[in-house]
Amino acid sequence: MDFDDIPDLVEELPENFESVTKKRDQPVEAVGPAGVDGDDVSKEARSTEQPAEQPAHTDKIPITIITGYLGSGKSTLLEQIGKKSTKRLAIILNEFGDSSAIEKAVTIKDTQSQEAVQEWLDLGNGCLCCTVKDNGVTAIEQLVEKSKGKIDYILLETTGVADPAPIAKMFWLDEALASSVYIDGVVTVVDASNIVKCLDDIGGHWHRQNNHLLTSQSINVEDLTEEELELEQRRLSEGISTAHLQIALADTILINKIDTIKTDSGKELEEITSRIRSINQQSPIHTTSFGDIQLENILDLHSFESNLDKFKGSLNYKSDQTFHDGRIGTVTLTTPFFHNSDGFAQVESFLRQVLWENEANGEAIEIHRVKGVLVYDNDVRVIQGVRDTYDIIEGGQLVEGITENKIVLIGKNLSLDNLTKELEKHLH
Repeated sequence: MDFDDIPDLVEELPENFESVTKKRDQPVEAVGPAGVDGDDVSKEARSTEQPAEQPAHTDKIPITIITGYLGSGKSTLLEQIGKKSTKRLAIILNEFGDSSAIEKAVTIKDTQSQEAVQEWLDLGNGCLCCTVKDNGVTAIEQLVEKSKGKIDYILLETTGVADPAPIAKMFWLDEALASSVYIDGVVTVVDASNIVKCLDDIGGHWHRQNNHLLTSQSINVEDLTEEELELEQRRLSEGISTAHLQIALADTILINKIDTIKTDSGKELEEITSRIRSINQQSPIHTTSFGDIQLENILDLHSFESNLDKFKGSLNYKSDQTFHDGRIGTVTLTTPFFHNSDGFAQVESFLRQVLWENEANGEAIEIHRVKGVLVYDNDVRVIQGVRDTYDIIEGGQLVEGITENKIVLIGKNLSLDNLTKELEKHLH
């Protein structure tokens, strides 16, 4: 079966996505700013007072989110994975389509028999959002439950215009609710022939010309809500495209279609790499043609875990003004290891300020992804965060190469000076 023949599955998540988190192995609770009732808060965190144990993923099915603009080569990448992998894969296409359809098909490829079969998910309202144990996640869990022994791995291809953060956050939060699936990582595919034009499109002309609307794939503006139109116009006026958001959230970035680069000097590829690094300095970049990539570079990344052996590579970047995009960029903050355990609560106070108040040293900011490692004596903790949601969890044993506390933030209007001063306020 050709991947193009697979029916659509779900729609993009709404901006008002709400959910709750909990300390693992404890009742569900929402942790919000002081004075705000947990039931009404959409900005969540898990307390650092009692670090949660990292969940064992035995018997859980990993999900890799594959994102990228229309035409970047996501479907070709899926075909390559299907050819190379010995895993039994479930392929889910999160593309816009007929949302009135109740049941959607998922292709499950059995690599042992080289056959592809279809399973059907009852999505109810056809949307992958709205509640923590929402219809979309529950449907996928039901697929896993009734397909035990048939699925080893799930690949979720998002629509080309989707911001991957809400989807990633949803699966990450759902993992804390005894889910049968867990998010492994976000892979972003970019087209070497047009990614620079896309990122340079300050006024949004290139996006409109190519029908790359931020919040809908519909060509008819009438199909967008007033809120969606406002969001699109604001982001495009600021020079922020969905490609910026997809690169910012990526755990691995593939520069695909390098065979379309016109010059052999390497300068064009260097420019593309530099532009990507101006947004995301922490994630590995791989070059490909026709989606041909070694699977260990995109699968089994464990990007949302606290395994320091796998995690430390994403913390090995210093803030470098050589790579600087005034719209979305990366900043790395470092401090010596803590002298007492108060440092953990102080960093949590800092995170609540920058993630919830969207402010650093009095300047407005917007955080899209945060990772970090904090150490006091033999107590090692790992920070994971997507947008206004974060987690500080036990990190196990300290591994070689980590010699200081480190917090990596990717977001809009980030200043190393402002973030450093803000962190210092909370540490003293």
